Amino acid sequence: MALFGSAAPQQNAVQASQARQQIQDQIAQELAVANASELVNKLTDNCFASCIANPGPSFSAQEDTCVNQCLEKYMRSWNVISRTYVARIQKASSSGELN
Repeated sequence: MALFGSAAPQQNAVQASQARQQIQDQIAQELAVANASELVNKLTDNCFASCIANPGPSFSAQEDTCVNQCLEKYMRSWNVISRTYVARIQKASSSGELN
């Protein structure tokens, strides 16, 4: 048994740290969803504007090829940027810069 209840502040500090981590994790998840939504919106806007000259009930072969190439380009770029961002965050986190 701790003298004068000194164990309680330690428990509160651990609980506060856990709560803070849970909030940070939730924010990270929400940011990931928001980023994915933004990516889809930008893909749709940019690829449609670039590839579809005359909207109709179906794509021509040329439009279909253009849309596929456009999507692949954006996804490759997104993957490179995401990997770089994650690597920087991990490096900053392991060096204590984010604490």
